[in-house]
Amino acid sequence: MNFIPMLSGMSIPADQRTGLFEAILVVVGAIAVAAFILAPTAALVVVIGFVALWFLALLGDAFCGRIEGILLWWAALFPLGYYFGSFPRERSIVTLDRVVVLVAFMGLFLVKAGMLTAVPRALRQAGLAALAFAAVSGISLRESPNFLNGAQNILEGFVLPPLLGWCMIARFDVRRRLPTIHTAACISSIICAAVAAAEMVTGEDLLPNQGSATFYAGGGIPRPNGPFASNETLAMIGAVSFFFLVFLRAALGPSLSAGRRMLHSIGLAAALGMALMPMFRSVAITLLLALIIDTCWEQRTTGRAWRVGLILACAGLIFLVPLLVPEAVIEDRSSTRNIYGRIAQLEQSLQVFTEHPLLGVGFYNFGRVVEGEPRYVASYGGVNSVDSPHNNLTQVLAETGILGFAPYLMANVLLLRAMWQLRHLSWSGRLAWKCCAYLFLTYWTTGLTESSGYSPLNLIYVFAIAVCFKFAMTDPYLSRPAEVHIPDLELSTLV
Repeated sequence: MNFIPMLSGMSIPADQRTGLFEAILVVVGAIAVAAFILAPTAALVVVIGFVALWFLALLGDAFCGRIEGILLWWAALFPLGYYFGSFPRERSIVTLDRVVVLVAFMGLFLVKAGMLTAVPRALRQAGLAALAFAAVSGISLRESPNFLNGAQNILEGFVLPPLLGWCMIARFDVRRRLPTIHTAACISSIICAAVAAAEMVTGEDLLPNQGSATFYAGGGIPRPNGPFASNETLAMIGAVSFFFLVFLRAALGPSLSAGRRMLHSIGLAAALGMALMPMFRSVAITLLLALIIDTCWEQRTTGRAWRVGLILACAGLIFLVPLLVPEAVIEDRSSTRNIYGRIAQLEQSLQVFTEHPLLGVGFYNFGRVVEGEPRYVASYGGVNSVDSPHNNLTQVLAETGILGFAPYLMANVLLLRAMWQLRHLSWSGRLAWKCCAYLFLTYWTTGLTESSGYSPLNLIYVFAIAVCFKFAMTDPYLSRPAEVHIPDLELSTLV
């Protein structure tokens, strides 16, 4: 008997397909673990071959205009790409991010124009402003001793993100793929948190790339960077993933399988661990500030009381931490010298800008210019500047001048304006707006105290925002918002 026609004709409900997919993942995972224990070398060869063939198949689909598969797998496995998917490993020319985004973008031109969704005007303007900043940054590289390295950073930080956002809006069916997006976000968070936790235990940088190194708080506890080049990238991607998962949980609705609920809880805990393990004060403040804002937005008495309880628990934890953590770590993380150092650094960055006001000192060239130059040394409260901007705005201002700062600032203002306009679309728009507001808050609260604007964070940030926008744009009840229940983006949807 031929079973293929029978199977192809079967209609499996969506919830059963999700459960079947989860069961397959568990079985495949168990087989993989057993294979690596019994025959590690053979298992590794098989896995590499299987992944390579699967990736080639995804590339083929993307070139045919079916870009969803390759983008979903990238969203799940991108943390491993910086170590395993980059060639050469230092100063990489071929990377997973570049291949996936550029192939997906080229795939847009291989489908009929009528099959693409138009990008909203506000988003299109923000993307063009970002590309204008990239062009000015490229011109500023005339002063850089390493043109290729600077060009690669411009490509990954400011060219690929707008292209990824365009792909997501134009061709990605977000509503149909919501469960898979949620699974991918959970998997990437678990991978990052697992690597970061292992680094805290071993005290070593397990997946070094781009000159990454492990730093210590107070000379004792490691501040992991996970699979990324810096620990601030790990922390901020963790915070972005946390709010993105909360949004996806609300968008999926209340009817979830037990397996997905468990996956969500593990993924959310992993994202929170990513955000907090590097021990950045700004990230912890962002999470607490978002909780306070959400408390003010909440209208129901029960929901507000629950949030107030969480705020009090966080406050209690602040007083409990000094009893559990070595005194040297507390002093390192709470010393006023950190604030004085930031003020001194702000003075140094502005001094560099005043001497190079038009095109700055060159993209990614700040450290080389100020290092060893006495005239650039700034001090406040007895603390000297650290020869690194530690602020996205002053870094852009000092390195690309006013010609680069203007489009950079415009891109972010236009993006915020586009987020604000989501409120008027529908209940989905209000849900997306709330998530985007938290993502923007996360990006800029730490972005004003760390130089994080040139990192892989930009890709994940744009991916999450694009999913929110496409979710709001494709609301089937846009013309009948009153008939639909509004699922709030609230902390009660965490589990």
